[in-house]
Amino acid sequence: MKMRFALVCLLVLAPHIAAASNFIAVKLDRGVELQLPKDWGLFTAEHHQLIDTTVEATMELSGVGAPDRTKANLIAAYSMPRSTYAAVRVDSTKPLAGSTSAIANMSTAGIKLFQAGVHSTLQKTLRQQGLQLLAFYGVRRATISGYPALITDYRHSDPKGPVIGSIVQIFTPSQTLAINLSYRESEQAIWKSVIGKVYKSIIIHRWP
Repeated sequence: MKMRFALVCLLVLAPHIAAASNFIAVKLDRGVELQLPKDWGLFTAEHHQLIDTTVEATMELSGVGAPDRTKANLIAAYSMPRSTYAAVRVDSTKPLAGSTSAIANMSTAGIKLFQAGVHSTLQKTLRQQGLQLLAFYGVRRATISGYPALITDYRHSDPKGPVIGSIVQIFTPSQTLAINLSYRESEQAIWKSVIGKVYKSIIIHRWP
């Protein structure tokens, strides 16, 4: 009965929800567009510096190589209120020559090899941060705005409870995009659908 009442309310309110969305379309540099909740916060320059410092130290100590110096952060946003946790980060790097066609034509064996590399890297880098890779759900293919993409889904430990994460890598002739989506597992009733909407809203326009 309660579920039926909730469904009726949702159907009645649907036109009003559509007219007054809690999301806003965000147009980023390099032709990237997505939707984010209106009340989310953005990381400051100091936050970015701290993140870059941590990434550099983590990669060096874990032995997975130096950070990509060509990487440009396009946005890093976090959920509000701050007592909750969900986040979206979009980075752009210079593509490897021929990477778009290589990814589009990657064989099953190639996917497995790529997956093994990502799995190992996640384990090493999380360990250096005092965290643990709790589950690795593998790498799957997708197509976003006509470009080939590889999506890595995983789950890792965190002092405040496990976090669900996805790394969406989109390969275009002019750039490779890495879109990191994450939320605290205990808050999935709040954030799973929100992060799902963010993912579905991703649009990549031709750049430059």
